[in-house]
Amino acid sequence: MSNKEVELYGGAIITVVPPGFLDASTLREVPDTQEVYVNSRRETEDFGDGLATNESIIVDLLETVDKADLKEAWKFHVEDLTELNGTTAWETLQEDTVQQGTKLTGLVVEVANKWGKLDLAQTVVVGVALIRLPQFDTDVVISINVPLTREESSQASKNEVPPRCHAAYRLLQEMVEKFHIVDPSLFA
Repeated sequence: MSNKEVELYGGAIITVVPPGFLDASTLREVPDTQEVYVNSRRETEDFGDGLATNESIIVDLLETVDKADLKEAWKFHVEDLTELNGTTAWETLQEDTVQQGTKLTGLVVEVANKWGKLDLAQTVVVGVALIRLPQFDTDVVISINVPLTREESSQASKNEVPPRCHAAYRLLQEMVEKFHIVDPSLFA
């Protein structure tokens, strides 16, 4: 089943999300700078895209960071994300420049402390995309979180990424590819 086109920020931006993902703003309050989608699939449903039932997607509009180099800006945003997850230790598994100077995607692994508790630490693979919009002084950061099971975590510790992490990364790349600004007044 193919991904569906969605309007973000009141229709000002268009990209895609997989079927079975729910706009989190229908469940809880989401900051104005973010669009959040949570996987609402049941384990019995198979969408044929390689994803499971516990992934989440966050699109965040941020002020451009003071890093001229795209890779350094991407690393800055990854460090910010991992810090929010209660960890500073992360490892890059894959990195791809999609468009020189403005678009970079990558896959990182971290051990996140759930709710700040060390005893609830969980290995998470995060696909992170940076889309720089210099004309609007904005960095768009798209992240797809893939919490791993214990079995998958042991795979990841051997530098073997579980197949659904590759599926999430393909989704991230498609989201970047299909990312389109419809109404630039969003940035005014």
